[in-house]
Amino acid sequence: MKKVFFIVFVKLFVITTCTKASNEQNVVSNHNITLSDSTEFKDYLGSYKMDENPFAEKMKIVFKDGNIFGQVAGYPALKLTRKKDDEFEESNFGAVIIFSRVNGIVSGVKVSVQGQDLFGTKE
Repeated sequence: MKKVFFIVFVKLFVITTCTKASNEQNVVSNHNITLSDSTEFKDYLGSYKMDENPFAEKMKIVFKDGNIFGQVAGYPALKLTRKKDDEFEESNFGAVIIFSRVNGIVSGVKVSVQGQDLFGTKE
């Protein structure tokens, strides 16, 4: 009797485990998950020399954990959220960051924040 009970228990466990795994695969496959990688943002990554701004002489754009961040020396990195092609937003300060291109290559940046426009050239 114990042997029969054990065999039934094992079969139920295997069936339940396989069904659960199958259902989990179906749930995952039914959701569209978009993961960003550094290639999506590669055009923007790098350093930008900011024009005539003693508080932010250089801004770096870096990729981390599936997002891009803007960072000025001495300040924490701030996450940038894409709004449309070449335009991003930083929500903490309400900044709008627009990258400019020459012949399809990112060559500069304009940061609009608190009523000011700051311009930078990609190094």
